Parts: sequence; structure tokens; C-alpha cells
Amino acid sequence: MLAVSPVVRLSTDLAKPTRLMVALAGCALAVLLNTGSAVGQPSTTPSTPISTPPPDSGGKGDEVVQTQWGPLGPADRDFMNRVKQAGLWEKPAGEKGKAKRADQPKIQEASKHLIEGHTLLDNVVNRAGVLLGHTLPTEASDEQKGWLAEMDAANGDEFDAVFANRLRAAHGKVYAYAAQIRAGTKNELIRILSTQAMITVFDHMKVLEETGRVDFAGLESPQPLAPPPPANDAGAPDATGDQAADQSANPTDGVIPTVPEGTRFTRTAEQGVFGDNNGVFFAAIGVLALALVGMRMISRSKKSRRKSRSF
Repeated sequence: MLAVSPVVRLSTDLAKPTRLMVALAGCALAVLLNTGSAVGQPSTTPSTPISTPPPDSGGKGDEVVQTQWGPLGPADRDFMNRVKQAGLWEKPAGEKGKAKRADQPKIQEASKHLIEGHTLLDNVVNRAGVLLGHTLPTEASDEQKGWLAEMDAANGDEFDAVFANRLRAAHGKVYAYAAQIRAGTKNELIRILSTQAMITVFDHMKVLEETGRVDFAGLESPQPLAPPPPANDAGAPDATGDQAADQSANPTDGVIPTVPEGTRFTRTAEQGVFGDNNGVFFAAIGVLALALVGMRMISRSKKSRRKSRSF
């Protein structure tokens, strides 16, 4: 028997030259744009690999350790510890709120935010600890354990008051500390962590306040910043004296480290819309322009043939 090959016919619309050219141009444009978008994305295999340092290599005490992500100092390590310990008592507090106050929607909502927020924050701080060679605590502090014990002993409205006020006071302190770290840290990963901490903690303060049980009068009052020294203060250090000596002793002061080129933290925006392949985008525009010109020429050719037939 003879094999019968199927006959593929163009649809009536695509058989027309004008529509066929539009379809082909559209396909070419899509291919070029997809190629450009794919090439412009950060490489999944960075040219500068992210190294994982040995455990406990991130320094101790007052040490400032140089890492792939910039200097790591005592305040950076302390901040990581506090973020980790916050999750170690605030997630259990959220679980207590869900279990003990199932009939209170606002307590339930606050508890949900606590659990979800610190689950996310734990993932960030755990990864930062590994990449920076810093071992994180595995238990809440004694003070935090005491707050959880207060919640265990309380019920009803008393629980709501303990829950809202203990958590709101703690979040206020962490929020201020996170802002201080974010403003001054020289380590890229700590900047990422402190930014996420501020977002999460602010959300938690908001939902805790929405319970209506926060006693704002019991919160610590903010203090004004110390006034700047007079411009001609005789006691101010000379720029060429002690200050210059401090800068020479620690050349990293005042320098924001850059992320190693090619890592997953590299900003794609710095390389343009399509990374190093902006030419692909302009080529796509060129194809579209040529298609439009071709359509115009075909249209004029048809009109000319019709006129010649009429004569």
C-alpha cells in the first residue's frame, strides 16, 4: 500500500500575503524578545561561585571578619542572634494565641502573622548564618521563656493583654535596632536581613495594635537625637589627625562593599532591560518595522494591479 502523506493547507487568512507576513513578523518578534529576556536573566550558574565558609568562621566578640559579602562585625552577629531568638519565642506565642483564643478573630489574625512572618524570617537568617560562618542560637532567652510562661498562665482577656503588650513591646525594640543596623552595616547579607526584618516586624506591630489591647502608655518613649556638635568645636577631631588615623587603621569604614560579580544578588537592572543583549531588543523592533513596510508595499501593489485591470 502506498503511504498517504497528509496535505497541509494554509488557512484562507494566512494564505493571503499580507496576513502571512504579519504572522511571520509576529513569530520573529516573539522569538527575539523571548531570547533577549532569557539571556538578560541572571545566570543560574554564577561566574563567581558563592562560597560557604566553615562554621564559626564568622568571628567572635569584637572581631571584624572579612567575608565574601563585606565586613562582619559584632553588631552584625548580635543582630542575627536577636532575629533568630525572636522567632524562637514569637512563633510559639502565635501558636498559643491560635490555640487559646479561637473565638477572637483579631488575636487569630495577629497569631497567623507572627507564625508566617517568623517562618520567612527564619529562612533568611538561617541562610545568612551559613553563608557568613556564624552559628545561631537554638533557644530563646530566659526572659523570652518567661514571657511565654506568662501566656501559659493567662486565659481570656488577661491572655489577650499579656499577648498583645509583651509582643508589641518586644517588636518595638527590635524594629528600632533593625533600622540602626540597616543604616550602618557594611555587610550585604546583613542589609538584606535587616530590610526583611523591618518589613516583618512592622507588619507584626500593626496587627498587634489592631487587637485593641496594646497599652501605648506602657511603651518606652522615644528619645530625641543628640544635637550635632558646633561647627567650630575645639574638641572636634581634626580631619588630618585622629579621624584620619582611624580611617587608615580600618580602611573599610565608610565603604559600601559590592556584591561579587555574577552572583545571584547581582542587580539585573544595572545591565539594562535585557542584560548585555540590548541589541536583541533593537533587532526585534527592526523586524517589526520591516514587516510594516512590506505590508504597505504589498497593499500598494494590489491597488496598482486593480487599476491596470480596469483599463
